[in-house]
Amino acid sequence: MVTPYILFDKQCEEAMQFYERVFSGEKKNILRYNDYVPDGVEEDVSNYVLHGELELFGTPFTFADEVAKPVVSGNNLHLTINPHEVKEATEMFDELKESGEVFLPPTETFYSPFHASVMDKYGIVWNIIVV
Repeated sequence: MVTPYILFDKQCEEAMQFYERVFSGEKKNILRYNDYVPDGVEEDVSNYVLHGELELFGTPFTFADEVAKPVVSGNNLHLTINPHEVKEATEMFDELKESGEVFLPPTETFYSPFHASVMDKYGIVWNIIVV
């Protein structure tokens, strides 16, 4: 099994709440930095997320706030979700595009009645393909 591990710039808990709502996430667990302070970090990080877990579409995801170095959004990773209904996919797409960037608007293809790609407000790119 491969588990995605997604880092955030001090927005991890907010992002996890967002994904929990958008994707009907389950089994959320959050561990905070509390008294643990990584080397070289001078600010109070006690309330940030050291390790978060959330199950999305049956896949365990892990999350964290990166506090020791800058977080850089890239274009080398896209996560694909496969809802079963166009209505559900449309609702997810509409929420993810808020303050995000649409790469592929909802499109009907020969392999799916709905395929879209969007970068959310946290810099994560989601492919939504109805199966």
